[in-house]
Amino acid sequence: MTLNFKIDDISLKILALLEENARISYTEIGKIVNLSSSTVADKVRKLEDLGIINKYTIKLNYDALDLNIMAIILVNISGIFGFQEKKFVELVSTIPEVIECLRITGTNDFMLKVVVNSVNELRVVNDTIAGFGQVNTSIVVASYNNNNLFASD
Repeated sequence: MTLNFKIDDISLKILALLEENARISYTEIGKIVNLSSSTVADKVRKLEDLGIINKYTIKLNYDALDLNIMAIILVNISGIFGFQEKKFVELVSTIPEVIECLRITGTNDFMLKVVVNSVNELRVVNDTIAGFGQVNTSIVVASYNNNNLFASD
């Protein structure tokens, strides 16, 4: 489907507003970008049709869920990579504490973002993942791009 639609500064501003708060009303967006709510709705629908917006989601406050330890786990898979990769991804998808799994280049094969409520829980996740190869785990002490949910005081 080819749509005649230009991604202009207003569309970028609408995307930024929706990314910050997916529940913001078209009326409120319209007030900010000086457009009618129906024009905003039309632009958003076109952004969806183009696949630029592919879903609306929520951003969890992990502290409120008592998941106040975030860790990054770097994993270097051992064995036959193609076979191990599939098994590793299948396992990771069953671990609820893993909130993001990225296949990366460089020394390591995967980077996992994990949230837990205790160091013991982190150890269990770490030990489960370590069955696939070498792991390097770091605890996040501050985050500056996620509404400071993990920022130090």
